[in-house]
Amino acid sequence: MCTTYGLPLDFIFYEGRTDVQSPEDTSDLDLGGKIALKLSDTLQPWSSIYVDRYFTSELLFDILLNREAFATGTLMKNKVPKLTELQTDRDMKRNGRGSVDQIVRNDKRCCLVKWFDNRGVLLLSTESGKLPMEKCSRWSKKEKNT
Repeated sequence: MCTTYGLPLDFIFYEGRTDVQSPEDTSDLDLGGKIALKLSDTLQPWSSIYVDRYFTSELLFDILLNREAFATGTLMKNKVPKLTELQTDRDMKRNGRGSVDQIVRNDKRCCLVKWFDNRGVLLLSTESGKLPMEKCSRWSKKEKNT
């Protein structure tokens, strides 16, 4: 775990197969989720946590919310709930690079955003959604400029 400037705050050495202790029921969390939860023990209330797809899950984010911490992370397709109806990559490709689709959970505590670049990218968050959107420039290999 580190600050936005990359300054390490806490870490856990990988010791092979271990059981990470937590006061919550974490039996359904994978190892990445358990590690993220353990590292969050030392955070101040209402901190924002950003994780990559190996740590992101809806269950982890719900536990973190109950601990008064926000979370945002990229999500693997196989971790998206089955009944979730987001636009397909094909439809988003027709709309062009930068197209966005969003679903907010019924309790309004969690948001799933799909953004299309060269392919669909999934983002799960308990802190923010697709708005506000801004334009950004990007390097073009073909044209060799932004």
